[in-house]
Amino acid sequence: MNRKFLIAVDSGKHSTKAVMKTEGVIQKVKFRTKVAEVHDLGVEIFPNTHLIKFGNKNYLIGDMLSEEKTDYELSKQTLGHKLCIYTAIARVLEKSKESIAFADVDLAINIPLNLYKNEQKKKEFSEFIQNNGQLIGLEVNGKAFSFRINSVLLLPEALGTIYQKMDEYRNKRVLVVDIGSLNTSYLEFYNLIPQYERMAVSNLGVNILRGQIAETLSTRYGTMITDDVVQQIFQDGYLYLNGEKQEESRKLIETMIDNHVHQILNYAKSRKISFANTFVVFVGGGSLLLKDAIKQQLPFAMIAPDAQFANVVTFLTILEAKVNGKA
Repeated sequence: MNRKFLIAVDSGKHSTKAVMKTEGVIQKVKFRTKVAEVHDLGVEIFPNTHLIKFGNKNYLIGDMLSEEKTDYELSKQTLGHKLCIYTAIARVLEKSKESIAFADVDLAINIPLNLYKNEQKKKEFSEFIQNNGQLIGLEVNGKAFSFRINSVLLLPEALGTIYQKMDEYRNKRVLVVDIGSLNTSYLEFYNLIPQYERMAVSNLGVNILRGQIAETLSTRYGTMITDDVVQQIFQDGYLYLNGEKQEESRKLIETMIDNHVHQILNYAKSRKISFANTFVVFVGGGSLLLKDAIKQQLPFAMIAPDAQFANVVTFLTILEAKVNGKA
């Protein structure tokens, strides 16, 4: 009998995260969601990058690709996301101490809130990822993997830590704000129940901010600023030109970050989402990037611990409850 594995994957536009529990310990993997087909690749593969062979074609996934390979399409029903999801499954299976040959996988995976409301889109995406129930074979950095996805549990983004801390959030109104790369998602809970009319999605992900910073600094300093450079600017806090720190650039960057967070909060209000008597939790990689501005504008809000993995760990919690008949 093939071994069954419960795996949760959160494939975002910036990063793909996956978790699986082995002997009571949660195993985690994370890599950039950047994909490109390659031919006759002769370079050494560095950490957090994967050379994938799938369907007689070769693909590179991860850090070695530039930001230009980021997918800005809203849909996740793409070959790039499928490859990242399959790679994430292979990576966590590799951490198991048991035989993983021809593994049976029950998968929990995220879907944008606006698509989560559409039953037909959910069905199409589930069938796309499940590969029509057929055995999935691929090579990851020269190692062969084979598995079958027996079931797909589609879950909305912005679940955060809500079902990891049920005792804490029970009898409370909780708003989870999930700042991703492309979108920001808002999901309100009352007594642990998601409120259908309080599900909203904006296009205010950090990639939008990244583009604004690149355009503004390019215009201000008369030089080309790429997305890769902006990624470094986020870390440095300044623009450097010819090795010299541009002191006034910091104020420009901070102003754009503050304005972006204001837009995120204002969008929630425009969708009749209230912050009154509400416990507000921010999750997603974008919340870490913008945490100082968030705390300044919404001091009572909480940035979830391990914010990048908050959603996917909750996905696994729900999947375990469902498979074990407790949901």
